[in-house]
Amino acid sequence: MAETAHRLQGIGDRLAFAGRRFHAWWEGYGFDAAAERARLLGERQTLAGPPEIAVPELIWGVGRTGPGDAAWTMRHARALGLAARSSVFLFGAERGAALIELKSAARWRATGFARAPDDAANVCSYDEAGAKLSRNGGDGALAFFELYRDADPSAFARFAAEFLKPGAPAAFVDFAIARRGGRLKACFPEQAPGSPRIAADYQKALKDAGFSAADTVDETRIFLPLIARGWSRWKRAYDAASGAPDGFQRAEALCFLRDYAAVWAERHDALKSGCLQVVRIVGRKSG
Repeated sequence: MAETAHRLQGIGDRLAFAGRRFHAWWEGYGFDAAAERARLLGERQTLAGPPEIAVPELIWGVGRTGPGDAAWTMRHARALGLAARSSVFLFGAERGAALIELKSAARWRATGFARAPDDAANVCSYDEAGAKLSRNGGDGALAFFELYRDADPSAFARFAAEFLKPGAPAAFVDFAIARRGGRLKACFPEQAPGSPRIAADYQKALKDAGFSAADTVDETRIFLPLIARGWSRWKRAYDAASGAPDGFQRAEALCFLRDYAAVWAERHDALKSGCLQVVRIVGRKSG
């Protein structure tokens, strides 16, 4: 901490650093001093891994594939109302950042799953869930952006429900369209066969899967600043991509960054205009 205070000379940087540290303490999550110092100092980054992994992490943070931070994770964790040491399943764990946050801040026994495994982050694939998890054993579950990816959201909800105790809460955070029939192909160019539905369709899918009395909250206003924060790091990602020593890697990274930027620009505009929403739906598995 002394080193950080010494190196951050500008009053603006020092205030920003102190503000982020206070926010972490207030919200109850760990503060990554080294990462925050690097961001404020504008230290040059390099690509660590393939572009589809390295570029999102440079923009959103280590262990992330999209907008988010520990405060965002804990906001939805608190909606479950579970005590420390509860057994919780995280679906859509991706690269593992949210999984770490749940274990440290909520002090849960959290297990992470995603569509693709990540051994380094201790995230297993859904195909492995049946072998690793006991049926009807979980105290609760969080699912980040998984319903919209599935052609049948109720099938994914039933899959999640299989591992929960009767009465256990589950929170599903997802993209939703504002009106039926809306088309947002530019926002989700590679999402097949799934695509965002209206929130009422997700509510029905959860009820069909055995969840009772779903409560829906529009989280768009909270999500938009997370995208804006990521925009401030696009230059860092561009510098890392353009500075790759290998020509093929450089071209691949810059092409990925171009397409990735276009998708998130479309999503940001759709969210701001109200065509797209981020919603959280909380229900309980029926007894």
